[in-house]
Amino acid sequence: MVTKLLCKNCGSNNIVLNGKRSNGRQKYHCKNCRCYRTFGPEYYYSTERKEEILRTYKERASLRGVRRIFGVSITTVLTWLKKKSQA
Repeated sequence: MVTKLLCKNCGSNNIVLNGKRSNGRQKYHCKNCRCYRTFGPEYYYSTERKEEILRTYKERASLRGVRRIFGVSITTVLTWLKKKSQA
């Protein structure tokens, strides 16, 4: 049993290993709420890097272009734009 991880859904530490995803990341299963997930974000972006990516998009680069240049997911860029517009 992995005791240092807490379920994001119910807060329980009753979590067990449950195989691996196709990309090699470890999967976990919460025995209390029966949810399956992986822990931790796959990629970390510094605030400077986020600002650079958003600036590039705002300078008329397409989302596909931003994805090719920076290797960041289109949905990630859209999420950042949504958060920035709400602030």
